[in-house]
Amino acid sequence: MNIKQVERIVLLLISTVTLIICLNLDTLFSLFSGQAMCVEVVSSASLADMIDGKESDGPGGSIRFDSHPIPFDRESNTLFIPQSLAEDHWKGLLSTNKGKLYFKDDEYFQNKNQAIRENHVFKLYHIGYKGYHEYNVIFTGMPVISLFEESSNLENSEEIMYGTVQIWDPYHASTYFLNTDCSFHLRGGTSYGYDKKSYKLELNNQNMPLLGMRRDDDWILNALYDDAGLIHNKISAEVWKEIASSNHVKNDEGFSMEYAELFINNEYRGVYALIERVDKKELSLGKQDILYKCRATRIPEEHNYSNEETDGMLPVFLLKYPKDFTDEDWDPIKNWVNLFLKGNLEAYEAGEDFLNMENAVDANLFCMLIGGADNTRKNNYFIAEYQPDGTYRMKKVPWDMNATWGNPWIDVAECNFTQYDPQYYKNVSVWISDMNTLYYFDREKVCTLLRNRWKELRDDGIISKEKLFEMLDQQFEYLHASGAYKRNYERWPNGTEYWSDNYIYEYAEQRIDFLDEYYEILYEDCISPKIFENIDYSAEFDTRYYWEANKEVLEELYPYNTQMLLEHYVLYGKPFGLKAIYDGGEIPGIIME
Repeated sequence: MNIKQVERIVLLLISTVTLIICLNLDTLFSLFSGQAMCVEVVSSASLADMIDGKESDGPGGSIRFDSHPIPFDRESNTLFIPQSLAEDHWKGLLSTNKGKLYFKDDEYFQNKNQAIRENHVFKLYHIGYKGYHEYNVIFTGMPVISLFEESSNLENSEEIMYGTVQIWDPYHASTYFLNTDCSFHLRGGTSYGYDKKSYKLELNNQNMPLLGMRRDDDWILNALYDDAGLIHNKISAEVWKEIASSNHVKNDEGFSMEYAELFINNEYRGVYALIERVDKKELSLGKQDILYKCRATRIPEEHNYSNEETDGMLPVFLLKYPKDFTDEDWDPIKNWVNLFLKGNLEAYEAGEDFLNMENAVDANLFCMLIGGADNTRKNNYFIAEYQPDGTYRMKKVPWDMNATWGNPWIDVAECNFTQYDPQYYKNVSVWISDMNTLYYFDREKVCTLLRNRWKELRDDGIISKEKLFEMLDQQFEYLHASGAYKRNYERWPNGTEYWSDNYIYEYAEQRIDFLDEYYEILYEDCISPKIFENIDYSAEFDTRYYWEANKEVLEELYPYNTQMLLEHYVLYGKPFGLKAIYDGGEIPGIIME
């Protein structure tokens, strides 16, 4: 072995040891003054001397983070480097294949988490023999997804982009960095018109457990553009999972979602939610089970049961599984519509037999808790589970829960439907359609089911202010501490004037207190006589029916209060012929569009 070979081996060993130190120990900055992520930190004066006489916008070599390409926003000339918030010090190695890298001296190097939270911009210089380039550097505490379009094709009137996806995830070692071929395209209904688009992402025949979720090749990137504070979908999904996990129903816990910052073709696009699909895999569907997605509130007619447009209108329900379905596979959802929307239910028992009642009760309590006016049947997945006797039983999983927690659906045209309504915690009209119908066939049984299950969830601590606040604190802290919350709203300021993080806490606190009282009132209303001036009106008056049937008038005058509404009925409603108890026919709360 000659001297040159020995020198090469020694240099290789030195480089390898340096790399190991940078990758596995706290950054060299914490060990030796003057370095960060194996990059020398120098003063402004030193940098001025280094670049003196050199041309800007060189030297043109690539910069790598732990040997991987770095997320980059071309417009702001910013490199985004992911870091785990669980670590106190900088992690990883910055390197280049040409020239040398230097960080400009910055006191924020001494406080990693503060720099990330405050979205602090560092200066990185890439200096070569003749030229140099100055980069902005932001360290993010959130995973990053970069999509690169290489080609596109029009398929069934939809543009499909083909290219690669790169994912950096500092929280899961097994998928720390992923680079694979993919396709992606726009998705959504109303959201098609938003400036910040949502996408469907497909990894090319590669199942990966992205961001700690299930192993799959098919994902959703939700833009959260109409989700004030970026929080409503996330917290709703977690609360539903808690509720559903505490019942005896199999596979109704719903989906998981995680935040990530998205880049498309080196353009920063803000905070997104990477979401698992609700599909055969998520729900563990059997060969004879059927999955539908409800995407509109209008009641379908016979010719509307199709995955295609009819009469120029999008389908009310989509049949999502099985892939190769027959006309008969529409029968279970037709039956649900006929029973609970079209007035064909003849007895409580028929509806009870068709529903998974545990799931139905929990879905109703959940929808009431979150104030999900857009989730009473729309934005739900319906699962028709095949039974041993050849029949089907229906259960539901909620979806798309942006207009919740005090943010009602207001104005689609202006995208202002996430304005907080401080009085929305009093809303009593967000019952799931099937439970709403069953109520009018056996009020006492339904009220007892709802009251008892609500009390169970409260007693077990599954629904409590403390738990909700803890969940909210955790999500908001992550959004802010990662720096991504601020960056997202700098990129997409729409709606920020309508939002404060405190709103959702205020709603949650008031809503739980309100529902504690509401379910007791509902129960007592079913079992107690309705007395006004010593006359019993129980046979002709039901508080909930009277409220829902005349809500537009009553809610401007009264709270939901049995005695006050009974007085109104006797003095003002009854003399003018206003019905106050269900005796067949139209059921209040069924939306016809």
